Amino acid sequence: MANPKWLVVQNLQGQQFPIAAQAIAQFLIRWPIAPDDLTRTSLVEAIGADVGSNTLRTDHVDVYEGAAQTLVRPTLRSLLDGSNRPVTTIDPGYNRSINAFDIAEQNSMYGWAFPVPPGVQGIPARLYAVGAVAGLNPLRLNVPGNNVVSILPTDTGTISMTQVTQGSTSFAQKGDLVFMMPMEVTPKSLVLSQLVLYKKIPLSQFAP
Repeated sequence: MANPKWLVVQNLQGQQFPIAAQAIAQFLIRWPIAPDDLTRTSLVEAIGADVGSNTLRTDHVDVYEGAAQTLVRPTLRSLLDGSNRPVTTIDPGYNRSINAFDIAEQNSMYGWAFPVPPGVQGIPARLYAVGAVAGLNPLRLNVPGNNVVSILPTDTGTISMTQVTQGSTSFAQKGDLVFMMPMEVTPKSLVLSQLVLYKKIPLSQFAP
């Protein structure tokens, strides 16, 4: 159930958990959206394998419209595979001194001080991009630095899309799927750092 002040969620075991609206630090909703619904003003967020030439492969992207665009900002960033940390010249967590002939240690630095092309030495670099739509076939994004990033599907051959908006209990309905990140359990409510509500219909079709 849901009302302006409370949500009650239930797990597969039938346990119910009350959540006060004021106990949710970040409340987001994901709505299905189709590529044809994108416009030149849509902001798209994507993260995936860097295949070179400002191109990444992924099986999912998120779309931000209107006021929800404050949740992201145009970005193009290289990331380390697995940890999703930004690539930097010096890794603050890397404490071993190396010399120019220590090839194994150079490779272990994931190309930070000794850049290598994506995929070389088993180092699958990743790209994180947020930008306005520049084209749809393939999906292309305008990113900072007057660059364009191309978004290609993975081996699945398709890219799913969700529109992300700020959340409100007024959008919650019985049967909605919920993702939660609890921080604390109090006698009256779960305290959440994030709650994501997954809707089965596009935002344009929602009727409270």
